[in-house]
Amino acid sequence: MGDGVMRVPIDAQVKCLQREIAMRQRVYPRWVAAGRMTQAKADEEIATMRAALETVESLAARDRLI
Repeated sequence: MGDGVMRVPIDAQVKCLQREIAMRQRVYPRWVAAGRMTQAKADEEIATMRAALETVESLAARDRLI
């Protein structure tokens, strides 16, 4: 690990993405109501994060099969 890159276990990445999605689902409605973000942008951001979670989960599942 002399390359300066921190290795994060894939299960920890999955949990982090799950927490981030939950946080966005709690916070974004307030931001939309306050005019800080549009509903379309909130929906797009959550959908993108869910897609990232699906990608990481599929990698995790593949790694468990190897």
